[in-house]
Amino acid sequence: MTASTRLQGADVLPPLTPRQTTTQGPPAESAETTRRTRRKQPKRKRSARWTTLNDFTDHTMAQLTPRQVKVWLVLFRDTRSGSASVAQTWIAQRTGLKRPTVSATIAELEKLGLVTTVYAGGLNRGLSRYRISGRITR
Repeated sequence: MTASTRLQGADVLPPLTPRQTTTQGPPAESAETTRRTRRKQPKRKRSARWTTLNDFTDHTMAQLTPRQVKVWLVLFRDTRSGSASVAQTWIAQRTGLKRPTVSATIAELEKLGLVTTVYAGGLNRGLSRYRISGRITR
């Protein structure tokens, strides 16, 4: 390779240490400092929603029929701030079950303590509200 085909500045290697930036702001932390800081922070608590789902899958689901699992999962999905507001017709549409079957299944889940009816809705009364639990209590 001749001197005329070399790029200018190619004879000089870049520095081995990173240059200090002149920007304003906090100094960059080393990886060790970040690890120590991360250890000092308390672990986040799992939300009650995850605890309920874990209890259901670990302790309860194997004891239920497939239709009971389907109805419980739809109620779990619709739970916001502690209760699920949903019509039994909607549960039937999502699970592929008939509405009377959904009603009977909710009654079975109530006997097991997995579902509590907070408000019984209906025609001109609005949606029913249910509270769910992840473990069989009865």
